[in-house]
Amino acid sequence: MKKLFFGLTFLIIIVLAGTYALLFTTTGNGIVSSVVESKVNEQKGLNFKINKFVLTTKNIEFDASLDKNSNIKINGDLSLFSKTADIKYDINILDLSKLEKFTKQKLNGSFKTSGTLKGNSALATLEGVSDVFKSSTDYKVQLVNFEPSNIIFNVKNAKIDEILHLINKPRYAMGNISINGDIKNAKLDKLDGNINTKITNGLVTNSLVNKDFNTKLVNKLTFRGDIKTDLQPNKALSKVDFYSTMANLFVKKADVDLKNMIIKSDYYLNVDDLSKLFDVTQTKLRGKIDVAGDIKKDKDLLVNGYSELLDGKLRFKLLNDDFSANIDDVEILKVLHMLYYPEIFTSKSKMKLDYNLAKQVGELKGDLKNGQFKRNEYSTIINSFAKFDLTKEIYEDVSLDSNINKNIIKSTINMKSKLTTIEVNPSTIDTKAKVIDALVKTDIKGIKFDTKISGDIANPKVKVDTKKLLESGVKEKVKEKIQDTVEKKLGDKAGNLLKSFFK
Repeated sequence: MKKLFFGLTFLIIIVLAGTYALLFTTTGNGIVSSVVESKVNEQKGLNFKINKFVLTTKNIEFDASLDKNSNIKINGDLSLFSKTADIKYDINILDLSKLEKFTKQKLNGSFKTSGTLKGNSALATLEGVSDVFKSSTDYKVQLVNFEPSNIIFNVKNAKIDEILHLINKPRYAMGNISINGDIKNAKLDKLDGNINTKITNGLVTNSLVNKDFNTKLVNKLTFRGDIKTDLQPNKALSKVDFYSTMANLFVKKADVDLKNMIIKSDYYLNVDDLSKLFDVTQTKLRGKIDVAGDIKKDKDLLVNGYSELLDGKLRFKLLNDDFSANIDDVEILKVLHMLYYPEIFTSKSKMKLDYNLAKQVGELKGDLKNGQFKRNEYSTIINSFAKFDLTKEIYEDVSLDSNINKNIIKSTINMKSKLTTIEVNPSTIDTKAKVIDALVKTDIKGIKFDTKISGDIANPKVKVDTKKLLESGVKEKVKEKIQDTVEKKLGDKAGNLLKSFFK
């Protein structure tokens, strides 16, 4: 037993002596340095060199370089036995891309920070400054049992384009972000604190966005915003005010479940001038719109919305790629005005839209109530040859059935009043080319004829089918009416112009 006891004692002494020699002597420090260098440099593309490494029972001095211009320096008092520290550090990395093998993601730009670490294993304070994202940043972290407890940080005027560049993204936007944070408890289940974020002088880089997202931004797009976040156990609650030259977005309460990664939020979208959306929609619009609703994101994305629009109501739901909307009592005349289309018809609408955003296909069905034509080229032609004022007819029910396939909308329309029936079958609108091709079949007190509408949606050509007129036996009456009435009152030129519709 004595031999065993002395043998174990001797072995322990040898191990301790070896450990001490390896960790706390010049020779041992050299061996550690060599091993660390070899392991790090196994990653190709990185020239890591430890210029100086001294570790004793009371202090540490460490000086390493990643290349000629990047280095890491640590020095000060460090007691491994009493677990106390009073050290300074200075980290300066000019090319973060060389760390890709360690970060598992390509990073760009530089990173610099310096500061101090003071305290012991029970309570220590890490305090420093940095110019990350070309900002003026300072931070203070309290460590309890080597775990972050209270964190205070101030990031002043970080550059948005530098943030994007650092994470290897194009510089889609310019501007400044300032963030002030006071996290009293960093543990997720006891999270407590607040973070305030301010965005100023934001400007979208149109050329880069157009290139990567196939958009056609032309006008200057600026933005700014304020985000106030309250940290609570397992969640973050945010209030957002975001302003841009296109639209404004307000969120009273965005609730983020940090444990289960579920997001619930309200929103209010304000567009004061729809014409400013042209760069995004490539559709000429006018007027304004306000939309309110809520969002939920877990395994699915669900967005609900509501708007009082053009004397009516719009309700919609987006579930992932499936969009559905109900449009009630919207005034069609105001819709035509908003779209810069000819304002030829007034009616109240009740419609249902189902559309898949990914496939860009869908259908629009609905009814228009108490419709009435406004004076237009079509009604003028009819009044001239049939001596019938189409604008006095009331169409109590108008049915609409449209199929949408990307930029092509094919529609069937049926209208009936006391003295007329009008059928549009088919009607094709190309929203990209902004052209229309429609055949309108009309029956007015037994007089049947077709009308072709084609060309630019904003100013289409209207042509009456003379063959149908001949079949109805009215062409001669029309000519006589033109000869006897129009030419006498308006002159030969007006009569000849009107005759051209029947050639």
